[in-house]
Amino acid sequence: MSQASATAAEANQDTLVIDPVRMNIVNRVAAGTQLSGHLQFKGGLLLQGALGGTGEVVGRLVVWHTGQIIGRYRVLGDLFILGQVGLDAKFVDDETVIECLGTVYVASTGVVSGHLCAPRLRIYEGATLRGPFRTLRPDEAPPVLQPATAEE
Repeated sequence: MSQASATAAEANQDTLVIDPVRMNIVNRVAAGTQLSGHLQFKGGLLLQGALGGTGEVVGRLVVWHTGQIIGRYRVLGDLFILGQVGLDAKFVDDETVIECLGTVYVASTGVVSGHLCAPRLRIYEGATLRGPFRTLRPDEAPPVLQPATAEE
């Protein structure tokens, strides 16, 4: 490949920038930490360790390079996958189901062996998507509440 072609290919690549502070993520599960049970996080979650069980994340969920999520979780925001969703990267994990009400982003380092459900999916070159993806239709998502107007 010529240098001009390589430069053009690099210019066409998408970049995924993750900044938990700017994303207003207030919760963190540190690398080496393992949590399991029925869990709820309000204000998003930066997952650098392992999370199992069931629960809900109100806000954005970032599964970091070192992070892994197993179980059944609902994300009321966007989901960024740089680590692993599911138990084993080689086989489909039918026990892991992640329902996201925003957009799912699977980075080049992301590995998904569980089931994903979301209105939108964005996969970056190099990502691994082994488990099934189901598109959530607008009638399947909970209603978005609009602010009250002065007339009401």
